[in-house]
Amino acid sequence: MGSGPHLCFLHGFCENSEIWKDLIASLSSRFTCIAIDLPGFGNSSQMTFGSLSQVANQVHELLVSEDATHSIIWGHSLGGYILADYMEQYGSELRAAAFVHSTAVADNAEKKVNREKTIRFVEKNGTKEFFRLFIPGLVAPSHVDKCREQMTAIVTLTPTSSVIAGLEAMKNRKDKLDVLSRFEKPVFWLTGEEDTHYPKEEVYKLAALCPISQVSVLEDVGHLSMLEDQKKCLHEVQTFISFVEAVSSAQLSNG
Repeated sequence: MGSGPHLCFLHGFCENSEIWKDLIASLSSRFTCIAIDLPGFGNSSQMTFGSLSQVANQVHELLVSEDATHSIIWGHSLGGYILADYMEQYGSELRAAAFVHSTAVADNAEKKVNREKTIRFVEKNGTKEFFRLFIPGLVAPSHVDKCREQMTAIVTLTPTSSVIAGLEAMKNRKDKLDVLSRFEKPVFWLTGEEDTHYPKEEVYKLAALCPISQVSVLEDVGHLSMLEDQKKCLHEVQTFISFVEAVSSAQLSNG
């Protein structure tokens, strides 16, 4: 929806494009916003979620069909893993990249073991108990009550097969640190002070690898700033877009 330069939004694990709805409502007056339901999730739940590389290819095919490859891609969590793969394959076509509560680092040995345990648990018990434990960890403690109903409605739509396929893909992903160091366009890192998935210290190290980067750390926010504090999230997103536009203008002036 909207008109103007393209912004593409990739949601996280067990989510769908609904998580971007309020952000897009504010941005669509100046930008053409494309929010994708990844394979296996949302309105694409009938599709199979493959490897991150395969999904990155599917996202590229869609953007080619929309003549929207010169986008800023925003990847939340799992969406950021896909973005890192996309940058490796199609980075020259992008305008900029934005990691929203995400990383470009592979799972360590402990996380791989935990992913495997979760897969076995879901295979044996289904998703009901998994979702009950999964949802509270997505937001800061102070936002659990506010976000629980909305997140439950989104997360519980995810088919069991997609939960397992997503966990497998995340467990098997590779480090993309070299991709960051080679990407000579702006990269955004948005995280929360209370995001238990990605400590801000790790985010700073990743940002330092990028030739051009910007970091925003939001107070009283966990893993889902776009739902926990929409005003703060929108402000940081708009600030990064202005940064991208300034960099583009400077490069044109110097080029």
